[in-house]
Amino acid sequence: MPDRSNLASKRAAVILTLLIGLSGGAGGAAQSAPAARAQTPKTVRLYVFDCGLLNITTEGVLRYHVTLAEVGETRMSVPCFLVAHPRGTLMWDLGVVPDTVVEARGVAPANNIEASPRTLKSQLAEIGYRPADITYFAISHAHGDHSANMNEFAASTWLARPAERDFMWADNNTRVNPSFYTALKNSKPVLLEKDEYDVFGDGQVVIKSAPGHTPGHQVLVLRLASTGRVMLSGDLYHYPPERALHRAPPDNEFNPQQSAASRTMIEEYLQKTKTTLWIEHDFNANAKLKKSPAYYD
Repeated sequence: MPDRSNLASKRAAVILTLLIGLSGGAGGAAQSAPAARAQTPKTVRLYVFDCGLLNITTEGVLRYHVTLAEVGETRMSVPCFLVAHPRGTLMWDLGVVPDTVVEARGVAPANNIEASPRTLKSQLAEIGYRPADITYFAISHAHGDHSANMNEFAASTWLARPAERDFMWADNNTRVNPSFYTALKNSKPVLLEKDEYDVFGDGQVVIKSAPGHTPGHQVLVLRLASTGRVMLSGDLYHYPPERALHRAPPDNEFNPQQSAASRTMIEEYLQKTKTTLWIEHDFNANAKLKKSPAYYD
């Protein structure tokens, strides 16, 4: 006859295991079996991740020179992106709440911020990647809703505009959160000095300068075999009516006149190259996008 104390211990262990398996931890995939390591794709793929959202006040909406009626949906999506190329990988924009806060079920940095229920790491793990596997990362700009997980990618090569890097560590800069990238202060990024930077050398993944929103603001241009040419906007625009109604950039941008010039330049580029613009903060458009593990190619 088995010892009752041992039997009770075994039952308790089984129950604990079931509870752990059933509990929906903030990291989501963190408690599930890891996916097989990702295989190198034959063509370029674009994965879209949920990295939170922003609840914008009426005052916040009006700052973009649009009305509530014109905008309709006031919330802003905060996506992160992975580009998987036959020659490597690129993370683009890194969310609004650090994974460490999500994992700890911590409080979001501000009342208007909602974290994703899943960490960026767990979403990557679902398709077979770890942050350490990522070849390159870049952010459209350093504001906190695009840079929260930079520390997670300190082992990857950072593709950075010199002006943006200086902006990130400028004294008394209230528009950034340096705690998001402490691990990168002494890093040696690849500095992007020219208007365009061809990440993998074949014209399929290009980072293009579009300054004004911040000193080194940039956009990402992709040439996908099936989807076609796509540009990820960063914060060139926030709401579609800004673009459709030709409204001026917000007055609180780093350089509104430079932002306006960048918008004009980018619009000409989009028309010339037949490229579709994805406004990253467009909540309705983002809701319709395929999310990882699905992808665009």
